[in-house]
Amino acid sequence: MHYNECSCMTPTTGAAPSTFFSAVQFVMAAQCLIRTKDWPEDAELQDSEEFDFIIVGAGTAGSILANRLTEIEDWKVLLVEAGGDPPIESDIPGLTDSLYGSKFDWKYTTVNNGLTSQANKGGNIKWPRGKMLGGSSSINVMAHVKGHPKDFQSWYDEGNEEWHPDIVNQYYHKAESLQDHSLKKNSAIQNEYGQHGPLLINTYNVTNTTFLEEMLTAFDEIGMKPVEDLNTVHNMGSGRFRVTATDGKRISSATAYLNPARNRKNLKVAKNSYVTKILLDGKTATGIEMDRNGHKYKLKAKLEVIVSAGTINTPQLLMLSGIGPKKHLEENNIPTVLDSPMVGQNLHDHTNIPTLVFADEPEKMDETTKDMESLRYLYDRKGYLAYHSYQDLTAFYSADPEATYPDFQALVLFHYKNDGSVEEFASGYVKSVEDSVLKLGKNRAMFQVRISVLHPYSRGNISLNSNDPYDYPLIYYNNFSDDRDLDATVTAIKMFLKIVDTKFLKSIGAITGRLELPACDGYELNSDAYLRCIAVNMASTIYHPVSTAKMGRDISNSVVSSRLKVHGIDHLRVIDASVMPSITSGNINAPTVMIAERAADLIKEDYNKLA
Repeated sequence: MHYNECSCMTPTTGAAPSTFFSAVQFVMAAQCLIRTKDWPEDAELQDSEEFDFIIVGAGTAGSILANRLTEIEDWKVLLVEAGGDPPIESDIPGLTDSLYGSKFDWKYTTVNNGLTSQANKGGNIKWPRGKMLGGSSSINVMAHVKGHPKDFQSWYDEGNEEWHPDIVNQYYHKAESLQDHSLKKNSAIQNEYGQHGPLLINTYNVTNTTFLEEMLTAFDEIGMKPVEDLNTVHNMGSGRFRVTATDGKRISSATAYLNPARNRKNLKVAKNSYVTKILLDGKTATGIEMDRNGHKYKLKAKLEVIVSAGTINTPQLLMLSGIGPKKHLEENNIPTVLDSPMVGQNLHDHTNIPTLVFADEPEKMDETTKDMESLRYLYDRKGYLAYHSYQDLTAFYSADPEATYPDFQALVLFHYKNDGSVEEFASGYVKSVEDSVLKLGKNRAMFQVRISVLHPYSRGNISLNSNDPYDYPLIYYNNFSDDRDLDATVTAIKMFLKIVDTKFLKSIGAITGRLELPACDGYELNSDAYLRCIAVNMASTIYHPVSTAKMGRDISNSVVSSRLKVHGIDHLRVIDASVMPSITSGNINAPTVMIAERAADLIKEDYNKLA
């Protein structure tokens, strides 16, 4: 696919430009208004150039750190990003999916273990991660889900004293600026959010609100009570997401933090630059080795190297630099600088199972309506392009109806009748599943309900493929390696399937249907055995990988300290989702923002620069 570069037209001349050319000019001008134009310039660098801090990765965390550290005017900071500027498709929520599998995505896949996900073509799981300024905050569904206080209490109880829930909440507030004026009228909701931070928080400009309200009524019938704001009630019940988007446009970490800092004289940003190694003098980080358009640079860090490359790339870079499990390093002919056994370990994510419901609504949007909706987006940032196809409808629930801590999450993705998206979804599976989905979806709409266990026990790992930094790492996800996760998944699916018997779903002819998989033959539809079989074979993830450089007390059970310093290595930190000791209750972009905000102040404290 070609990705659009903004090229603004000049005004037409003459007494009476045609209606057609006026419309074309409007579309092109609107494109230029949508597109974020103020990305930082690509810096010129000299080999052996010295900085106070070098940040590896301009993703969710790295963009924030670049802003916060350059608030100290006498600190010189280099931010290095393997990708480039995001395309206009990243700005437009409804075009998010077009970025998956593109040059703006690292295009990772898990290793086929021959056991799980065998209904997926290739027997593996695609794992998109953003490769551009903003990282995965430029490619995600923009959900702003802050997790549950119990998530952070568990971090604190493990000895991570910098991450008490009260401290965590302060840094959420520092980041946030709630924009939804209707929600701000509720004092409890307003108090849940910061009001003056860089990250704009709002609600999608969804146009089919009647359908969403009917769905929320159905959720209520099965015990998932609709609430006005899920963050305020700590993720129990159903409702609409808060999102990092406003006025129909994505607000990534790069948009919110990096762009406002782009003209600071103490910040340089190196794009399309790949860090191949952390330079070490003994057990002290001194800089990085970097490849930029085939030219090798060695750049110096006077104070610290900060790795913010994400849950997959961070452990890879640490291991390539000689920091990791000694045996694994030796297997890849890498000299061991530090035997750090937890590097790359403890990988987990929210495994999700696409639970399919077929119905007579929503009806297909005809091409004329679709064209008008597209023009509407250009005019007032509303219409189907103003929101992701998940349409911000979700539910958090538990096996215990009295629980105050969620066990499960369900995200609802709508496929309109006969709009081609069902075919696109089905094409990712083996032929028997693809055929059964197309048969069930013929002349029907489809609800793809993505059901996840929020606090899994299963753990995987990131391993090196070789000592070549350009070889992608091996992702051993190991989902369902602990049977408790599979048992919980079956419970979650059964609880949600009750929605088919609600008043609204019955009124639109909703059904579940059998997916044809030889491994599941002989099991009764929607029986425990059938659901277990479907879950194992159709397992994917919701793209929330964490914890491959987890924080903790010491090197035996973690990679970094509570202050995010790498155990055993001076002048080196890790600051991204990989440091989470355990996954939070829901989407992970908001917690990663919070981690970066907190980490920036920890760094300032360590150098007596915190005001």
